[in-house]
Amino acid sequence: MLLLKWKDAYSMNEENIDKQHKWLFKLSNDIYDLIEKGVDDYEHFRELFMALNDYGIEHFIYEEMYMKEQGYPNLEEHIKEHRQFSDKVRDLIEKETHIKDIGEFVSAWLVQHVLDEDMNYKNFIESKSNK
Repeated sequence: MLLLKWKDAYSMNEENIDKQHKWLFKLSNDIYDLIEKGVDDYEHFRELFMALNDYGIEHFIYEEMYMKEQGYPNLEEHIKEHRQFSDKVRDLIEKETHIKDIGEFVSAWLVQHVLDEDMNYKNFIESKSNK
């Protein structure tokens, strides 16, 4: 599992989205910290994963509304990625998958999603405003 460190390169240049991304990174790092400390209390982790999932859904709704307002052409694909993440997290929690495996999935997905998928709409918005 990765300890996530916020970098300016992750910024979407939208204050609320950046705050939300930072909070998602923090929740992922809380999971990382517990794993590193050897905590093995499934219920405690389950609460953290559910908080991550719930906050993720709130973030996804906000981000999707923002992309819609900006006229982002790949919105449907982006929404699909968000739904797949939420479904996967819920599925892993329900199956009581090993905590470290869930943590690894979450941290890897967050970085990949922010650096790849979210940067696509950031670039679209920036190119639109430069015209």
